[in-house]
Formats: sequence, C-alpha cells, structure tokens
Amino acid sequence: MKPQFHLPLITYPEASSFTIVQNAVEFARHQKADLTASVLQDKIPLTRRPFVSTADAEKTSSEAEQFSRDSGAALIEIFQDYAQKADIQASIQSFEEWEPFVASALAELSRAYELSVMEASEITAPLVESVLFESGRPLVLFPLDNFYGRIDTIAIAWDGSAALSRALTGARLLLENTSRVVLVSVIDEKLINEKARDRFATVLRNAGLNVEIIAIQAHGEPTADVIQSAAKENYADLLVAGAFGHTKLREFIFGGVTRSLLTAPTMPVLLSH
Repeated sequence: MKPQFHLPLITYPEASSFTIVQNAVEFARHQKADLTASVLQDKIPLTRRPFVSTADAEKTSSEAEQFSRDSGAALIEIFQDYAQKADIQASIQSFEEWEPFVASALAELSRAYELSVMEASEITAPLVESVLFESGRPLVLFPLDNFYGRIDTIAIAWDGSAALSRALTGARLLLENTSRVVLVSVIDEKLINEKARDRFATVLRNAGLNVEIIAIQAHGEPTADVIQSAAKENYADLLVAGAFGHTKLREFIFGGVTRSLLTAPTMPVLLSH
C-alpha cells in the first residue's frame, strides 16, 4: 500500500510559501509517497463597516477573492513543476470555502490521508491547530526554511504519555524508513519512567533500529528549545512529539512544549493528538 500524503495550501490573506511546496514534494519523494495538494480558493463574505458603502465592500471582497485565485494558480503551477522534477505521483484538488470555515474544511480534508504537511507561521497558526486537533491524523510541521526531505535519524521527545504513543503510531511509516532513533528525555521538569522508556527502546531495537537514549536537563530553559537542540546535536532530521490540547469553544489550551513546537519549530516535527 503506497503512502498518501496531504499538502493543504492556503491563498488568503497570504499565500502558502513556495518553500513548503518544495519541502513537501521532497519529503514525499524520500518516503516514496503520493502527494495531494488541496488548494483553497477563499470566498470572502461582505463586511459592512461604518462609513463603508456597499459598493466599496463589494470591491474589497472581489479584490480579496481575485488575490486568492491568483495565489492558487501560482501555487498549482509551482507544485506541478516541483512534483514533475521529483518524479512523484502528485494530484491537485481545488476547492472553494467561505473564509470563516476554512480551518474546519482543511481538517476534514486531512482525515483522508496518512499525514498532512504544513508550515509554521503566524498566518497559518489557526489552520495548523485545526488540522492537528480535528483531523485525527498526524501532522508534519516544517519551519520556514528549506529542508531536503531525507529522514535518516528520528528524535523522539520521550515523556511516556498517551499523546506520545499516538504520535508514534502516526510516525510508524517514517520509523520503518529510518535506521536510527534518539530518545530524548528532559529529566528535571517531569518525572520520567525509565523502565517504560527502556522497554520501548528494546522494542525498537528488536525491530532492527539503532537506538540511543539521551537524558538532559532544561535548567530553566524552554523545554521545546532544549529538546530540539539535543535532537539536532544528535543529527536528527525529524522530531516526534505528542500534542496536548483541546478544542472546546475553539480556544486551544496547549502544553508549553506543544505551543512552542506549533509556533516556532526549528526543525521538522511530527505531532499527533
């Protein structure tokens, strides 16, 4: 069964970057996966404000929708170009949605695929949160720079939680294609069950992986930064972490590590909730 990856692309109020398109294509190529890009065309409702005429409101809405269409056309063109050069099986599905319902639409689309690929930025944050917490599928989140797709070493932010177990289930495909795993535990902020960690390491070794265990202390530094630094120092190409939060009333309450990884990752991160 060939893996099926998903690339949600936005076109308003800013367009997704060409960098995330390239990152997603290269990632899919190295994982021998097909890639479907969902290209959103926003429909902008008229917003009546004081001292703004109906004609001006209609003009503003029309210009915003035209920007969305133009951005979508540019993203489709670059996606097709990158996919052709990478020689991957790629497809595009364009869809329209009213701007207030974009986040839930992307989450629903993401449920059909094994994982989605997105970029971390201020403008995409609400959409990233929706896909992560509402799709039921893993999310691979890239920082805003180039990454060349190959996953040789995976770091796991080990805390023994159920959220991490779900993330590891989502990362199984990637683990099958790597040879080295680094289990990173921050030992001065949360009690770590070393027996459970060692048991998991044994399971991975029995599966044929080279596993290293690293215990570090944060010393008051942000845990997410410490974990990512340790992962990169050990040549990890991807970090796997659990995501904590809930979606009631559409107001997310994150664990500190989740919040940091969603807003400012310094390396590719696989999250699952």
